[in-house]
Amino acid sequence: MASSDATLSLQVPEEHGAWGILLVPFLSAAGVAGRWNTPLLLAAVCMLSLFLLRASVSRHLSGPNRGESQAPRSVGKALLAPTHLLLVAVSGGAGGLLVFLFRRYELLWLGALAAALFWVRNLLIQGHARQRREKRSLSAELMGVALLTLSAPAAWIASRGSLFHRETMTGRGEPLGMQVWLLNLLFFLGGILYVKYRVRGLLAHRRFGGMRERLAFAWPVFLYHLLLAAFVTGWAVFNSRSAAGHSAALRSGVLALAFVPGILRASRLLFEMGQQFPIRRLGWAEITHSVAFASLLILGMRLAA
Repeated sequence: MASSDATLSLQVPEEHGAWGILLVPFLSAAGVAGRWNTPLLLAAVCMLSLFLLRASVSRHLSGPNRGESQAPRSVGKALLAPTHLLLVAVSGGAGGLLVFLFRRYELLWLGALAAALFWVRNLLIQGHARQRREKRSLSAELMGVALLTLSAPAAWIASRGSLFHRETMTGRGEPLGMQVWLLNLLFFLGGILYVKYRVRGLLAHRRFGGMRERLAFAWPVFLYHLLLAAFVTGWAVFNSRSAAGHSAALRSGVLALAFVPGILRASRLLFEMGQQFPIRRLGWAEITHSVAFASLLILGMRLAA
């Protein structure tokens, strides 16, 4: 009976990285938007309910945990658990209020996009499960980043009413909501690449010789961050010479600075490849990088106001 009750309990996700990729884009978008209103609160409630629901149901269906019986899990039983039904009701109620009371209709297409990304990610996970080399493939991890960073446009739509309005915060009309979304996506894609290859280097159980061997092993990390550095630098130079003047130059400079720690972290991988490290410390280091990025993102956007 105790094991049956355990299968009906809420399973809170323990991955620090997933929490960070969900919450940091949401809070950074809310901070830049600058409107802490009721729709934003409802969006947070809806988002967290769906996140907890997905994580809890997935953990129930993935197999017994320590101390639980070995009975096979039922999809219907997991979905109909009281805690999961409560989360469905809360997320549905909050989402319904956002769309029908506050007229945040753009959340409908955003929800459809999230559902499509979730479906594709599950297909990638199922296909990779047959190989059993890693818990999740790199493609599934990157798809998960794209899915979780949708919290940024969700926060912007809830707070401002539309993702596509051209804001005048910097003296010229710009789709700032789209920019905040893009910058969060670029940052967290780099973080996932770094963590994935940091762990792969450890699991390779071999010593890496010269730089050529290290570059050959983790070339996606270095190539991505090289392109990211070129993009950020080019964007900063372009904005510094634009007609918007000092405000645009200030904003682009601070935003470029927000990516510097992540780019330097990726370059350190050349020297850290294959070294032992505590997984928990790596997770907390990524959270620290994320908080610093979000703080500089908000600061850069708000300084230009």
